[in-house]
Amino acid sequence: MNLASFDLNLLVAFDALMDERNVTRAGQKIGLSQPAMSAVLKRLRTVTQDDLFERSGDGMRPTARAIELAEPIRQALQQIQVTLDPCPFDPTLAKRTFRIATNDLGAALILPPLCEKLKSWSDGINFEFLYVEGDRAIELLQSGIADVAMGPYNNKYDQLHSALLYEAPFACALRNDHPLANETMTLETFARTPQIVVSQRGDPAPTIDELLAKAGLKRRIAFTMPHYLAVPFLLARTDLIAVIPTKLVERFGATEKIRIADAPFACLTIQTTLLWTHGANNNSANTWLRHEIIKLTKDYQLDHWHKE
Repeated sequence: MNLASFDLNLLVAFDALMDERNVTRAGQKIGLSQPAMSAVLKRLRTVTQDDLFERSGDGMRPTARAIELAEPIRQALQQIQVTLDPCPFDPTLAKRTFRIATNDLGAALILPPLCEKLKSWSDGINFEFLYVEGDRAIELLQSGIADVAMGPYNNKYDQLHSALLYEAPFACALRNDHPLANETMTLETFARTPQIVVSQRGDPAPTIDELLAKAGLKRRIAFTMPHYLAVPFLLARTDLIAVIPTKLVERFGATEKIRIADAPFACLTIQTTLLWTHGANNNSANTWLRHEIIKLTKDYQLDHWHKE
C-alpha cells in the first residue's frame, strides 16, 4: 500500500464505526453526514477487501477482519494523537466518554464512589458501563470498545496489562430474623439450608462445594441467579441463605435487614483485576482513568476486609 496516497481519515472513520457500530452515529462523532460516512465505509471495504461490518438486529457487527484491525488502528491513532498533542489529560476540561467493561458486582462497588467524584471533574466526562461475563471483556478491550475492564481475571494475558484492585471478601448472609441468625452453623446445617447461588465467573461456589464434598455433603440449592444485586432482596423476604460479598451486606444491611451469619468455613476472597491494552498503556486519558479507579478502591476501602 502506498501511504502517500492513503487517506488517514479512513482510519479515524473506522475507529468511530468500531465504537458506535452505527453509520449515522459514527458520522456524527467525527463530523460527517450519513451519506458521507456510507461513502467512507465503501472506501474502507475496497481498501481492506473485506465487508468489515455486517448488519445485525442490534446495529452493525464487525467481521473477524475488522476485529483484527481494530486494536492496531486504535494504537496507531492514539500514538499520533500523543505525538501531536503531548498535553496531559485534564479532567476539568476534558470531554470524553470512558467505557468500563465489568459485571454487576464490579459496577455496584465502583459506581457509588465514582458518582461522588464526578462533581470534582468536568461536566464533559461521562462513563458507560458495559455489562460482561467471562472473556467477553477481553474481546471488548481488544476491539477498542472498552477502555478498561474489571473482573475476577486471575489468568495472565500476554496482550494486556493488569493490576490487582482488591480481594473482595465473601460471607454467608441471611435476614436478621432468620431462624439461624443467632446460631453458629455446622457444615451439616449450612448444607441442608435452602440457599441462593450466583452463577458467575469468580463466585466462590466451587470452593464451598469442594469443602462440603470432603465431608460427604451437598448443598440444597433453591435458586441459581445470574447476578448478585438481586440476592439481598431475596434474602430479606425468605428463609434462604447465600454466600455473597460482604460489601453487599454492608450496603443493604440496614434497608433490607440482612446480616452476616456465623458460617462453618474460613474467609473467602475473590480477586478483582483491572485490565487494559498495551496500546492504551501510555495514553494520558487511560492512565488517568486507571489511576482514579485504583484510588477509588482504596478510598472506598474495597481493598480491606470489613468484619461485622
